[in-house]
Amino acid sequence: MDATRGTTGSGPGRREVADGSPGIEPAKDIVIAGLRKSFGSNEVLVGIDLTIRGGDFVGLMGPNGAGKSTLIKILDGVYDRSSGEIQYGGEKVSKLGERPEVGFIHQDLGLVDELSISDNLRLGQEPMRRFGPFVDRGREREAAVRALNNIGLELPVETLIGALSPGEKTLVAIARVLERGARVIFVDEATSTLPPADSHRLIEALKRTAARGATVIMVSHKLSEILDATNRVVLLLDGKIVADSPAASLDRGALVEMLVTREKEEVESEDLTNARAAVEGKELLRLEQVKGGHIDGVDLTLKGGEVVGLTGLPGSGLHDLAHLAHGTMKARGGKVVRAAGVTSALVPPHRETQGGFLEQSTLENLTISSLSRWRAPWRLLRGGAERRDTNEMIERLNITPGDPGAVFGTLSGGNKQKVVFGRTLLCAPQVYVLCEPTRGVDVGTRMEIYKLIEELAAGGAGVLVVTSDSEDLFAVCNRIAVVVDGRLGAFLEAEETNPQELEAFI
Repeated sequence: MDATRGTTGSGPGRREVADGSPGIEPAKDIVIAGLRKSFGSNEVLVGIDLTIRGGDFVGLMGPNGAGKSTLIKILDGVYDRSSGEIQYGGEKVSKLGERPEVGFIHQDLGLVDELSISDNLRLGQEPMRRFGPFVDRGREREAAVRALNNIGLELPVETLIGALSPGEKTLVAIARVLERGARVIFVDEATSTLPPADSHRLIEALKRTAARGATVIMVSHKLSEILDATNRVVLLLDGKIVADSPAASLDRGALVEMLVTREKEEVESEDLTNARAAVEGKELLRLEQVKGGHIDGVDLTLKGGEVVGLTGLPGSGLHDLAHLAHGTMKARGGKVVRAAGVTSALVPPHRETQGGFLEQSTLENLTISSLSRWRAPWRLLRGGAERRDTNEMIERLNITPGDPGAVFGTLSGGNKQKVVFGRTLLCAPQVYVLCEPTRGVDVGTRMEIYKLIEELAAGGAGVLVVTSDSEDLFAVCNRIAVVVDGRLGAFLEAEETNPQELEAFI
Protein backbone atom coordinates (compact mmCIF):
# COMPACT_ATOMS: atom_id res chain seq x y z
CA MET A 1 0.00 0.00 0.00
CA ASP A 2 1.08 3.62 -0.44
CA ALA A 3 1.71 4.08 3.27
CA THR A 4 4.44 1.42 3.42
CA ARG A 5 8.13 2.02 3.05
CA GLY A 6 9.76 -1.39 3.09
CA THR A 7 10.06 -4.33 5.42
CA THR A 8 11.96 -2.75 8.28
CA GLY A 9 9.75 -3.87 11.15
CA SER A 10 11.14 -5.67 14.18
CA GLY A 11 9.66 -9.13 13.67
CA PRO A 12 8.23 -11.61 11.18
CA GLY A 13 5.06 -10.48 9.43
CA ARG A 14 5.78 -6.85 10.38
CA ARG A 15 6.68 -3.81 8.33
CA GLU A 16 7.09 -0.13 9.12
CA VAL A 17 4.66 2.43 7.75
CA ALA A 18 5.10 6.10 7.03
CA ASP A 19 4.27 7.28 10.56
CA GLY A 20 6.87 4.95 12.07
CA SER A 21 4.37 2.47 13.56
CA PRO A 22 4.92 -1.24 12.93
CA GLY A 23 3.30 -2.48 9.73
CA ILE A 24 1.60 -5.78 9.00
CA GLU A 25 2.58 -8.05 6.14
CA PRO A 26 -0.47 -8.24 3.82
CA ALA A 27 -2.40 -11.46 4.19
CA LYS A 28 -2.97 -14.04 1.52
CA ASP A 29 -6.01 -13.85 -0.73
CA ILE A 30 -9.24 -15.47 0.41
CA VAL A 31 -11.28 -17.13 -2.33
CA ILE A 32 -14.83 -18.34 -1.68
CA ALA A 33 -16.43 -20.42 -4.44
CA GLY A 34 -19.97 -21.77 -4.72
CA LEU A 35 -20.62 -21.50 -0.97
CA ARG A 36 -24.10 -22.64 0.10
CA LYS A 37 -25.77 -23.01 3.48
CA SER A 38 -29.24 -24.24 4.42
CA PHE A 39 -31.02 -24.53 7.75
CA GLY A 40 -33.58 -27.21 7.03
CA SER A 41 -35.62 -26.00 4.07
CA ASN A 42 -34.40 -22.40 4.49
CA GLU A 43 -31.49 -21.76 2.10
CA VAL A 44 -29.59 -18.81 3.55
CA LEU A 45 -26.57 -18.70 1.20
CA VAL A 46 -27.06 -19.48 -2.46
CA GLY A 47 -23.72 -19.94 -4.23
CA ILE A 48 -21.41 -17.23 -2.84
CA ASP A 49 -18.40 -16.44 -5.06
CA LEU A 50 -16.08 -13.84 -3.54
CA THR A 51 -12.36 -13.01 -3.61
CA ILE A 52 -10.87 -10.85 -0.86
CA ARG A 53 -7.40 -9.60 -1.66
CA GLY A 54 -4.70 -9.09 0.94
CA GLY A 55 -4.83 -5.51 2.22
CA ASP A 56 -8.49 -4.88 1.29
CA PHE A 57 -10.83 -3.02 3.63
CA VAL A 58 -14.21 -4.51 2.67
CA GLY A 59 -17.62 -3.35 3.85
CA LEU A 60 -20.12 -6.23 3.85
CA MET A 61 -23.72 -5.03 3.72
CA GLY A 62 -27.19 -6.36 3.07
CA PRO A 63 -30.72 -6.46 4.46
CA ASN A 64 -31.45 -8.55 7.53
CA GLY A 65 -31.67 -12.18 6.51
CA ALA A 66 -29.35 -11.66 3.53
CA GLY A 67 -26.81 -14.10 5.03
CA LYS A 68 -24.01 -11.80 6.23
CA SER A 69 -23.57 -13.24 9.71
CA THR A 70 -24.06 -16.79 8.41
CA LEU A 71 -21.21 -16.25 5.95
CA ILE A 72 -18.94 -14.92 8.70
CA LYS A 73 -19.79 -17.84 10.99
CA ILE A 74 -19.04 -20.38 8.24
CA LEU A 75 -15.65 -18.80 7.62
CA ASP A 76 -14.97 -18.85 11.37
CA GLY A 77 -16.06 -22.49 11.67
CA VAL A 78 -19.10 -21.87 13.89
CA TYR A 79 -21.34 -23.30 11.13
CA ASP A 80 -20.54 -26.01 8.60
CA ARG A 81 -21.19 -25.10 4.97
CA SER A 82 -23.62 -27.19 2.95
CA SER A 83 -21.39 -27.08 -0.15
CA GLY A 84 -18.72 -25.01 -1.86
CA GLU A 85 -15.11 -24.36 -0.93
CA ILE A 86 -12.85 -21.86 0.83
CA GLN A 87 -9.25 -21.17 -0.21
CA TYR A 88 -6.62 -19.23 1.68
CA GLY A 89 -3.50 -18.41 -0.30
CA GLY A 90 -4.48 -21.00 -2.91
CA GLU A 91 -4.87 -23.77 -0.31
CA LYS A 92 -8.27 -25.35 0.33
CA VAL A 93 -9.31 -25.01 3.99
CA SER A 94 -12.37 -26.12 5.94
CA LYS A 95 -12.46 -22.84 7.90
CA LEU A 96 -10.38 -19.76 8.57
CA GLY A 97 -11.01 -19.47 12.31
CA GLU A 98 -8.33 -22.02 13.20
CA ARG A 99 -5.56 -20.01 11.55
CA PRO A 100 -3.64 -17.65 13.87
CA GLU A 101 -3.30 -14.98 11.18
CA VAL A 102 -7.12 -14.67 10.88
CA GLY A 103 -9.16 -13.10 13.68
CA PHE A 104 -12.94 -12.87 14.15
CA ILE A 105 -14.68 -10.30 16.32
CA HIS A 106 -18.33 -11.15 16.86
CA GLN A 107 -20.95 -9.01 18.59
CA ASP A 108 -20.43 -10.69 21.97
CA LEU A 109 -16.64 -9.94 21.78
CA GLY A 110 -15.67 -12.95 23.94
CA LEU A 111 -14.29 -10.86 26.82
CA VAL A 112 -14.64 -11.55 30.56
CA ASP A 113 -15.77 -8.52 32.55
CA GLU A 114 -14.28 -9.78 35.83
CA LEU A 115 -10.75 -10.03 34.39
CA SER A 116 -8.27 -7.26 33.61
CA ILE A 117 -7.36 -6.05 30.13
CA SER A 118 -4.04 -7.86 30.44
CA ASP A 119 -5.69 -11.15 31.44
CA ASN A 120 -8.26 -10.88 28.65
CA LEU A 121 -5.50 -10.43 26.10
CA ARG A 122 -3.98 -13.73 27.29
CA LEU A 123 -7.22 -15.76 27.26
CA GLY A 124 -6.74 -18.99 25.32
CA GLN A 125 -2.97 -18.47 25.22
CA GLU A 126 -0.21 -20.15 27.16
CA PRO A 127 0.88 -17.95 30.09
CA MET A 128 4.20 -16.19 29.73
CA ARG A 129 6.51 -17.96 32.17
CA ARG A 130 9.89 -17.57 33.80
CA PHE A 131 11.78 -20.05 35.92
CA GLY A 132 9.56 -22.94 34.88
CA PRO A 133 6.06 -22.82 36.39
CA PHE A 134 6.02 -19.16 37.45
CA VAL A 135 3.88 -16.73 35.41
CA ASP A 136 5.81 -13.65 34.32
CA ARG A 137 3.24 -10.94 35.02
CA GLY A 138 5.65 -8.21 34.07
CA ARG A 139 6.10 -9.54 30.54
CA GLU A 140 2.34 -10.05 30.16
CA ARG A 141 1.69 -6.45 31.18
CA GLU A 142 4.37 -5.18 28.78
CA ALA A 143 2.80 -7.19 25.95
CA ALA A 144 -0.63 -5.78 26.86
CA VAL A 145 0.70 -2.20 26.77
CA ARG A 146 2.17 -2.82 23.28
CA ALA A 147 -1.11 -4.32 22.10
CA LEU A 148 -3.11 -1.30 23.26
CA ASN A 149 -0.59 1.13 21.78
CA ASN A 150 -0.97 -0.56 18.40
CA ILE A 151 -4.65 0.41 18.25
CA GLY A 152 -4.28 3.80 19.96
CA LEU A 153 -5.93 2.89 23.25
CA GLU A 154 -4.39 4.46 26.35
CA LEU A 155 -5.63 2.63 29.44
CA PRO A 156 -3.96 0.97 32.45
CA VAL A 157 -3.76 -2.71 31.53
CA GLU A 158 -4.83 -3.67 35.09
CA THR A 159 -8.26 -2.12 34.45
CA LEU A 160 -11.14 -4.60 34.65
CA ILE A 161 -12.96 -5.10 31.35
CA GLY A 162 -16.28 -4.48 33.11
CA ALA A 163 -15.20 -0.89 33.84
CA LEU A 164 -14.71 -0.06 30.14
CA SER A 165 -17.15 1.55 27.74
CA PRO A 166 -18.54 -0.66 24.93
CA GLY A 167 -16.22 1.07 22.45
CA GLU A 168 -13.16 0.45 24.60
CA LYS A 169 -14.14 -3.21 24.99
CA THR A 170 -14.33 -3.59 21.21
CA LEU A 171 -10.91 -1.98 20.82
CA VAL A 172 -9.50 -4.45 23.35
CA ALA A 173 -10.98 -7.32 21.29
CA ILE A 174 -9.25 -5.93 18.19
CA ALA A 175 -5.97 -5.51 20.10
CA ARG A 176 -6.19 -9.15 21.17
CA VAL A 177 -6.47 -10.58 17.65
CA LEU A 178 -3.72 -8.28 16.36
CA GLU A 179 -1.38 -9.22 19.23
CA ARG A 180 -1.85 -12.87 18.27
CA GLY A 181 -0.56 -12.13 14.78
CA ALA A 182 -3.82 -11.62 12.88
CA ARG A 183 -3.40 -10.10 9.44
CA VAL A 184 -7.05 -10.64 8.50
CA ILE A 185 -9.80 -9.28 10.76
CA PHE A 186 -13.52 -9.99 10.39
CA VAL A 187 -15.62 -7.52 12.42
CA ASP A 188 -19.34 -8.37 12.70
CA GLU A 189 -21.61 -5.44 13.68
CA ALA A 190 -19.10 -4.14 16.23
CA THR A 191 -20.55 -0.60 16.20
CA SER A 192 -24.24 -1.52 16.39
CA THR A 193 -24.59 -0.62 20.09
CA LEU A 194 -21.96 2.12 20.32
CA PRO A 195 -22.60 5.84 20.79
CA PRO A 196 -21.22 8.07 18.00
CA ALA A 197 -17.93 8.96 19.75
CA ASP A 198 -17.06 5.30 20.42
CA SER A 199 -18.07 4.28 16.89
CA HIS A 200 -15.79 6.95 15.42
CA ARG A 201 -12.92 5.86 17.65
CA LEU A 202 -13.33 2.23 16.57
CA ILE A 203 -13.57 3.04 12.87
CA GLU A 204 -10.42 5.17 13.07
CA ALA A 205 -8.58 2.27 14.72
CA LEU A 206 -9.70 -0.11 11.95
CA LYS A 207 -8.63 2.39 9.28
CA ARG A 208 -5.18 2.66 10.87
CA THR A 209 -4.95 -1.12 11.03
CA ALA A 210 -5.85 -1.44 7.33
CA ALA A 211 -3.35 1.31 6.44
CA ARG A 212 -0.64 -0.78 8.14
CA GLY A 213 -1.37 -3.65 5.76
CA ALA A 214 -4.09 -5.74 7.41
CA THR A 215 -7.14 -7.07 5.59
CA VAL A 216 -10.35 -5.90 7.28
CA ILE A 217 -13.84 -7.20 6.51
CA MET A 218 -16.48 -5.18 8.37
CA VAL A 219 -20.19 -6.01 8.59
CA SER A 220 -22.24 -2.90 9.33
CA HIS A 221 -25.66 -1.41 8.64
CA LYS A 222 -24.33 2.12 9.14
CA LEU A 223 -23.86 3.57 5.67
CA SER A 224 -21.67 6.47 6.77
CA GLU A 225 -19.17 4.03 8.33
CA ILE A 226 -18.97 1.93 5.18
CA LEU A 227 -18.50 4.92 2.90
CA ASP A 228 -15.97 6.61 5.19
CA ALA A 229 -13.77 3.64 6.05
CA THR A 230 -13.78 0.98 3.35
CA ASN A 231 -12.30 0.82 -0.11
CA ARG A 232 -14.78 -1.78 -1.38
CA VAL A 233 -18.45 -2.58 -0.72
CA VAL A 234 -19.95 -6.05 -1.15
CA LEU A 235 -23.75 -6.29 -1.02
CA LEU A 236 -25.64 -9.50 -0.20
CA LEU A 237 -29.30 -9.93 -1.04
CA ASP A 238 -31.28 -13.14 -0.51
CA GLY A 239 -28.09 -15.13 0.05
CA LYS A 240 -26.41 -13.92 -3.14
CA ILE A 241 -23.81 -11.27 -3.94
CA VAL A 242 -25.61 -8.69 -6.07
CA ALA A 243 -22.99 -5.93 -6.07
CA ASP A 244 -19.23 -5.61 -5.51
CA SER A 245 -18.05 -2.05 -6.07
CA PRO A 246 -15.28 0.37 -5.03
CA ALA A 247 -16.58 2.47 -2.12
CA ALA A 248 -15.39 5.63 -3.85
CA SER A 249 -17.86 5.01 -6.68
CA LEU A 250 -20.88 4.86 -4.35
CA ASP A 251 -22.82 7.47 -2.41
CA ARG A 252 -25.40 7.14 0.35
CA GLY A 253 -28.32 7.41 -2.06
CA ALA A 254 -26.96 4.65 -4.27
CA LEU A 255 -26.40 2.36 -1.28
CA VAL A 256 -29.88 2.99 0.10
CA GLU A 257 -31.37 2.20 -3.30
CA MET A 258 -29.39 -1.05 -3.47
CA LEU A 259 -30.24 -2.07 0.12
CA VAL A 260 -33.97 -1.46 0.04
CA THR A 261 -34.80 -2.48 -3.51
CA ARG A 262 -37.75 -4.57 -2.38
CA GLU A 263 -39.13 -1.89 -0.06
CA LYS A 264 -38.06 1.10 -2.11
CA GLU A 265 -41.48 2.32 -3.21
CA GLU A 266 -42.83 1.97 0.31
CA VAL A 267 -39.89 3.82 1.84
CA GLU A 268 -40.06 6.64 -0.69
CA SER A 269 -43.78 7.07 -0.13
CA GLU A 270 -43.36 7.47 3.62
CA ASP A 271 -42.62 10.89 5.08
CA LEU A 272 -41.58 9.94 8.59
CA THR A 273 -41.57 13.50 9.86
CA ASN A 274 -45.23 14.12 8.99
CA ALA A 275 -46.48 11.82 11.76
CA ARG A 276 -44.50 13.56 14.51
CA ALA A 277 -47.25 15.88 15.60
CA ALA A 278 -48.68 13.87 18.47
CA VAL A 279 -52.31 13.98 19.38
CA GLU A 280 -51.81 13.58 23.11
CA GLY A 281 -54.31 11.56 25.07
CA LYS A 282 -54.61 10.84 28.75
CA GLU A 283 -51.62 10.22 30.99
CA LEU A 284 -50.72 6.51 30.90
CA LEU A 285 -47.53 6.38 32.95
CA ARG A 286 -45.89 8.62 35.55
CA LEU A 287 -42.59 8.24 37.39
CA GLU A 288 -42.18 10.32 40.55
CA GLN A 289 -38.63 10.62 41.93
CA VAL A 290 -38.00 7.00 41.00
CA LYS A 291 -34.76 5.33 42.11
CA GLY A 292 -33.41 1.96 41.08
CA GLY A 293 -30.28 0.52 39.49
CA HIS A 294 -28.20 3.52 38.40
CA ILE A 295 -31.26 5.80 38.39
CA ASP A 296 -31.36 8.34 41.20
CA GLY A 297 -34.57 10.35 41.34
CA VAL A 298 -36.31 10.67 37.96
CA ASP A 299 -39.64 12.31 37.08
CA LEU A 300 -41.25 11.29 33.79
CA THR A 301 -44.72 11.27 32.23
CA LEU A 302 -45.97 9.45 29.14
CA LYS A 303 -49.32 10.16 27.48
CA GLY A 304 -51.28 8.24 24.91
CA GLY A 305 -50.41 9.20 21.35
CA GLU A 306 -46.89 10.46 22.05
CA VAL A 307 -43.44 9.02 21.42
CA VAL A 308 -40.89 10.02 24.06
CA GLY A 309 -37.19 9.45 23.38
CA LEU A 310 -34.48 8.87 25.98
CA THR A 311 -30.76 8.59 25.29
CA GLY A 312 -27.49 8.51 27.20
CA LEU A 313 -24.05 6.97 27.43
CA PRO A 314 -23.39 3.39 28.61
CA GLY A 315 -23.42 3.34 32.41
CA SER A 316 -25.72 6.36 32.63
CA GLY A 317 -28.66 4.25 33.80
CA LEU A 318 -30.50 4.59 30.47
CA HIS A 319 -31.64 0.97 30.27
CA ASP A 320 -32.32 0.82 34.01
CA LEU A 321 -34.85 3.61 33.48
CA ALA A 322 -36.54 1.53 30.76
CA HIS A 323 -36.81 -1.50 33.08
CA LEU A 324 -38.17 0.70 35.88
CA ALA A 325 -40.81 2.17 33.57
CA HIS A 326 -41.86 -1.29 32.38
CA GLY A 327 -41.76 -2.88 35.81
CA THR A 328 -39.12 -5.56 35.26
CA MET A 329 -36.97 -3.66 37.77
CA LYS A 330 -38.48 -2.77 41.13
CA ALA A 331 -37.95 0.81 42.27
CA ARG A 332 -36.15 1.22 45.60
CA GLY A 333 -37.60 4.68 45.99
CA GLY A 334 -40.24 6.95 44.51
CA LYS A 335 -43.37 5.79 42.68
CA VAL A 336 -44.23 4.28 39.29
CA VAL A 337 -47.89 5.08 38.60
CA ARG A 338 -49.91 3.56 35.76
CA ALA A 339 -53.42 4.64 34.85
CA ALA A 340 -56.17 2.15 35.68
CA GLY A 341 -56.06 -0.89 33.41
CA VAL A 342 -52.85 0.17 31.64
CA THR A 343 -50.36 -2.58 30.78
CA SER A 344 -46.90 -2.30 29.25
CA ALA A 345 -44.65 -4.44 27.07
CA LEU A 346 -40.87 -4.29 26.69
CA VAL A 347 -38.46 -4.78 23.82
CA PRO A 348 -35.26 -5.51 25.78
CA PRO A 349 -31.91 -3.90 24.89
CA HIS A 350 -30.04 -7.16 24.21
CA ARG A 351 -32.00 -9.46 21.93
CA GLU A 352 -29.23 -12.11 21.95
CA THR A 353 -29.49 -12.77 25.69
CA GLN A 354 -32.85 -11.22 26.61
CA GLY A 355 -34.91 -11.34 23.44
CA GLY A 356 -36.01 -14.92 22.97
CA PHE A 357 -35.60 -18.65 23.34
CA LEU A 358 -33.01 -19.67 20.76
CA GLU A 359 -34.05 -23.32 20.50
CA GLN A 360 -37.79 -22.62 20.24
CA SER A 361 -39.79 -21.81 17.14
CA THR A 362 -40.83 -18.41 15.83
CA LEU A 363 -44.40 -19.24 16.82
CA GLU A 364 -43.44 -20.07 20.41
CA ASN A 365 -41.34 -16.93 20.73
CA LEU A 366 -44.15 -14.76 19.36
CA THR A 367 -46.92 -16.12 21.59
CA ILE A 368 -45.17 -16.94 24.89
CA SER A 369 -46.22 -13.67 26.58
CA SER A 370 -49.87 -13.69 25.51
CA LEU A 371 -51.05 -17.30 25.70
CA SER A 372 -54.16 -16.28 27.63
CA ARG A 373 -55.71 -14.81 24.47
CA TRP A 374 -55.94 -18.32 22.97
CA ARG A 375 -57.13 -20.11 26.11
CA ALA A 376 -60.35 -22.06 25.72
CA PRO A 377 -62.46 -23.35 28.66
CA TRP A 378 -60.61 -25.76 30.93
CA ARG A 379 -57.40 -23.86 30.05
CA LEU A 380 -56.94 -25.71 26.79
CA LEU A 381 -54.98 -23.82 24.13
CA ARG A 382 -56.76 -23.14 20.84
CA GLY A 383 -53.80 -24.04 18.63
CA GLY A 384 -55.53 -23.17 15.37
CA ALA A 385 -56.29 -19.63 16.48
CA GLU A 386 -52.76 -19.23 17.87
CA ARG A 387 -51.26 -20.34 14.57
CA ARG A 388 -53.61 -18.08 12.56
CA ASP A 389 -52.65 -15.00 14.60
CA THR A 390 -48.97 -15.96 14.39
CA ASN A 391 -49.13 -16.20 10.59
CA GLU A 392 -50.83 -12.80 10.45
CA MET A 393 -48.10 -11.26 12.59
CA ILE A 394 -45.36 -12.86 10.48
CA GLU A 395 -46.97 -11.38 7.37
CA ARG A 396 -47.55 -7.99 9.00
CA LEU A 397 -43.92 -7.64 10.07
CA ASN A 398 -42.46 -9.34 6.99
CA ILE A 399 -40.54 -11.86 9.13
CA THR A 400 -38.23 -14.06 7.07
CA PRO A 401 -38.46 -16.99 6.74
CA GLY A 402 -42.23 -16.92 6.93
CA ASP A 403 -42.41 -20.39 8.50
CA PRO A 404 -43.79 -20.19 12.07
CA GLY A 405 -41.88 -23.40 12.84
CA ALA A 406 -38.48 -21.85 12.00
CA VAL A 407 -36.08 -22.01 14.95
CA PHE A 408 -35.58 -18.55 16.48
CA GLY A 409 -31.82 -19.03 16.87
CA THR A 410 -31.38 -19.49 13.10
CA LEU A 411 -33.01 -16.16 12.21
CA SER A 412 -30.98 -13.12 11.25
CA GLY A 413 -30.54 -10.35 13.81
CA GLY A 414 -33.14 -8.12 12.17
CA ASN A 415 -35.72 -10.89 11.96
CA LYS A 416 -35.11 -11.76 15.61
CA GLN A 417 -35.86 -8.09 16.35
CA LYS A 418 -39.10 -8.33 14.39
CA VAL A 419 -40.16 -11.41 16.36
CA VAL A 420 -39.54 -9.58 19.64
CA PHE A 421 -41.63 -6.66 18.33
CA GLY A 422 -44.35 -9.08 17.27
CA ARG A 423 -44.45 -10.53 20.78
CA THR A 424 -45.10 -7.10 22.26
CA LEU A 425 -47.82 -6.38 19.68
CA LEU A 426 -49.64 -9.61 20.50
CA CYS A 427 -49.71 -8.49 24.15
CA ALA A 428 -51.72 -5.42 22.98
CA PRO A 429 -50.48 -3.10 25.78
CA GLN A 430 -51.15 0.61 26.12
CA VAL A 431 -47.48 1.43 26.86
CA TYR A 432 -44.55 0.24 24.76
CA VAL A 433 -41.01 0.49 26.15
CA LEU A 434 -38.62 -0.03 23.22
CA CYS A 435 -34.91 -0.39 24.03
CA GLU A 436 -32.48 0.00 21.10
CA PRO A 437 -35.33 -0.78 18.66
CA THR A 438 -33.22 -0.63 15.48
CA ARG A 439 -29.90 -2.01 16.77
CA GLY A 440 -28.18 -3.97 14.02
CA VAL A 441 -31.05 -3.82 11.52
CA ASP A 442 -30.84 -2.86 7.87
CA VAL A 443 -32.22 0.27 6.26
CA GLY A 444 -35.47 -1.32 5.10
CA THR A 445 -36.20 -2.91 8.50
CA ARG A 446 -35.38 0.38 10.24
CA MET A 447 -38.02 2.12 8.12
CA GLU A 448 -40.53 -0.63 8.90
CA ILE A 449 -39.90 -0.22 12.65
CA TYR A 450 -40.28 3.55 12.44
CA LYS A 451 -43.58 3.12 10.60
CA LEU A 452 -44.74 0.63 13.23
CA ILE A 453 -43.91 3.02 16.10
CA GLU A 454 -45.88 5.78 14.42
CA GLU A 455 -48.86 3.45 13.93
CA LEU A 456 -48.79 2.52 17.62
CA ALA A 457 -48.82 6.16 18.68
CA ALA A 458 -51.53 7.01 16.15
CA GLY A 459 -53.62 4.23 17.71
CA GLY A 460 -53.43 5.90 21.12
CA ALA A 461 -50.55 4.01 22.71
CA GLY A 462 -47.72 5.70 24.57
CA VAL A 463 -44.25 4.77 23.29
CA LEU A 464 -41.00 5.19 25.19
CA VAL A 465 -37.99 4.85 22.86
CA VAL A 466 -34.79 4.23 24.81
CA THR A 467 -31.84 4.31 22.43
CA SER A 468 -28.22 5.26 21.85
CA ASP A 469 -28.99 5.86 18.15
CA SER A 470 -29.84 9.48 17.44
CA GLU A 471 -31.48 8.52 14.14
CA ASP A 472 -34.23 6.75 16.11
CA LEU A 473 -34.84 9.84 18.19
CA PHE A 474 -35.21 12.26 15.31
CA ALA A 475 -37.21 9.88 13.11
CA VAL A 476 -40.15 9.22 15.43
CA CYS A 477 -39.93 11.04 18.78
CA ASN A 478 -41.92 14.11 19.82
CA ARG A 479 -39.64 15.07 22.70
CA ILE A 480 -36.22 13.90 23.81
CA ALA A 481 -34.25 13.87 27.06
CA VAL A 482 -30.77 12.73 28.04
CA VAL A 483 -29.95 10.47 30.99
CA VAL A 484 -26.67 11.50 32.65
CA ASP A 485 -25.34 9.79 35.77
CA GLY A 486 -28.75 8.47 36.73
CA ARG A 487 -30.53 11.80 36.29
CA LEU A 488 -32.91 12.90 33.55
CA GLY A 489 -32.20 16.22 31.87
CA ALA A 490 -34.77 18.67 30.56
CA PHE A 491 -36.90 17.56 27.63
CA LEU A 492 -36.24 19.05 24.20
CA GLU A 493 -38.72 19.18 21.35
CA ALA A 494 -37.35 16.96 18.57
CA GLU A 495 -38.12 19.56 15.92
CA GLU A 496 -36.19 22.24 17.81
CA THR A 497 -32.84 20.44 18.10
CA ASN A 498 -30.49 18.30 15.99
CA PRO A 499 -28.09 15.38 16.55
CA GLN A 500 -25.08 17.64 17.00
CA GLU A 501 -26.76 19.74 19.69
CA LEU A 502 -28.08 16.61 21.41
CA GLU A 503 -24.64 15.01 21.49
CA ALA A 504 -23.33 18.08 23.33
CA PHE A 505 -25.74 17.28 26.19
CA ILE A 506 -24.51 13.67 26.54
